[in-house]
Amino acid sequence: MSKRYMVAEIYIGLMTGTSADSLDIAAVNFLNDDITIIGEENFSIPTHLKEEIKKITNSNNLVRSSVEKLDLDLGEFFATKIDDFLKIHDLRHDEISAIGSHGQTIKHEPNSLKPFSLQVGDPQLISDKLGIKTIGNFRDDDIEAGGQGAPLSPLFHREVFEGSQEKRVIINIGGITNISILGKSNLIGFDTGPGNCLMDTWIKEKKGKNYDANGNWAKSANCNEELLSIMLQDQYFSLENPKSTGPDYFNLEWINRSISNLNYEISSADVQSTLAELTAVSLMDSLKRMEVINHALYFCGGGIHNQYLMNRISHRVETPCLSTQDLGISPDYLEAVCFAWLAYKRNKNITFDISEITGSNREVFLGKIYNPIK
Repeated sequence: MSKRYMVAEIYIGLMTGTSADSLDIAAVNFLNDDITIIGEENFSIPTHLKEEIKKITNSNNLVRSSVEKLDLDLGEFFATKIDDFLKIHDLRHDEISAIGSHGQTIKHEPNSLKPFSLQVGDPQLISDKLGIKTIGNFRDDDIEAGGQGAPLSPLFHREVFEGSQEKRVIINIGGITNISILGKSNLIGFDTGPGNCLMDTWIKEKKGKNYDANGNWAKSANCNEELLSIMLQDQYFSLENPKSTGPDYFNLEWINRSISNLNYEISSADVQSTLAELTAVSLMDSLKRMEVINHALYFCGGGIHNQYLMNRISHRVETPCLSTQDLGISPDYLEAVCFAWLAYKRNKNITFDISEITGSNREVFLGKIYNPIK
């Protein structure tokens, strides 16, 4: 072990998020329960994997062989990039206590007759390839306990961001938007609705681009208020928390179904502008319903780089949109750091009561442990 880390508890956290555009990796030292970030990197997901993720996520019928192949292919990609990450940051395999890999969510159906949440990126393969204990399938035990299985990040947000006199809401805009409300007697966190996923899906369909850079396409057009009203009538927005969702629900079919309720044509650009407004309004409505609209709002996730979207949110909530960078953690890597922390807690056999977030009926372990098979 190198001299720098003679005494350390280093964990690796992985996060791809619902946007499935890239892999975020963070290395964190949790010695003495402190949180010291050693390094962070972002790796683009290859186009062929990204397309397969989108294809399976948007499919109504899962084909087992296709899911299993993607599980292995993505696991191989994760393992390769972790290896690259370790080399970049001069870390040895035997310096790593464990890896926390959330995996790529392709189906999230916690309210079905047989509830489940399916992530791919085989954690056993990662463990075997690198010879490092890997922790994955973080949602399973909570779903078995009657919970939503997500979001889990509010636990970490409370750990690192609570304690100030300031009343805070941490807002993560990935493919889906989720919020963590801090400073109350109980921890509250849930998915407010789509974040980037619908905007990304629409611009991919109409322009072949992976995302709307700075929200320029949305900014060039106008929100259609009638279409926005139709979209906001979706039952998800009126559900009480705990609740969670995913891009397998808010998808291209969902957009087209909403548009079909109009009795006139609408430009693709106006649809994009309306989708941006949907993200802003659904977030604002949730903040108002929870009576935290005037709290300090700290943002993280890829959506923070969509300047037009952030302007629309700021306009709607009438309060400054701050960044988690102001609290000491990069908005781009907060979720990766979170899963390093969850792996650390699981490796210590710590259970959590997250009933207030997910609705589960008992304390649960978050994550399953996969040791290398020799």
